[in-house]
Amino acid sequence: MKKMNKIILISIISGITIIVIIAGLLIPTSVNSSSEKSDSKILSVSYVDTNKDIQSQLAMQNISMSSALKLNGFSIKTYCTFFADESIQNAIEYCTSTELLDSNGRYLGNIHMVGVSNFPKYVIGVIQVDPITSQLDDIKIIYQTMIESVVCDCWDEESPGGFESVSDWIDAAHAHHLEAKRTTSKSEINGLAQKDLLLEITTNTEGYLWKFIVPN
Repeated sequence: MKKMNKIILISIISGITIIVIIAGLLIPTSVNSSSEKSDSKILSVSYVDTNKDIQSQLAMQNISMSSALKLNGFSIKTYCTFFADESIQNAIEYCTSTELLDSNGRYLGNIHMVGVSNFPKYVIGVIQVDPITSQLDDIKIIYQTMIESVVCDCWDEESPGGFESVSDWIDAAHAHHLEAKRTTSKSEINGLAQKDLLLEITTNTEGYLWKFIVPN
């Protein structure tokens, strides 16, 4: 009787094992594959490596980018104030700033990274252009390079906002700002590799200030 009970117990355990194994084989893998495919587009952003990558890419387009100046503490309020939202601005503990020059050595603007000491939360490109926007081609190069270095090299695949290229988006934002005749206009692209891109254009006494903000 004991021997029979033992055989029955072994059979039950074996049956459970087989069920568990079969159940494991039946778990769909498509969800994981999709997640990995999506995550593979998202780049790892860091103060050092991303600044160097942008610098290298811009150099090939004859735009000079300086080495990053590192700022923290009181300097943040002086040189790294970009957000009207105080909760966002007050959370900035660390900032790097670089200077951009065009192919003729003329000042274009800056690329900043802001966040905490070991993690940039935003990458920001700020460019001042003249009243006739003669630096529009430089804007396109800089902002496309930022997208490819900070977000992904996938604009052509996704055509976010219905724009076939970064250049098309910038042209549309520029035309909209001129037509609207507002002091500041904004254009936002949602969901490019799970990131939302914000472009702001502000009319000032020198022409137009372009600000491009990429969350990390």
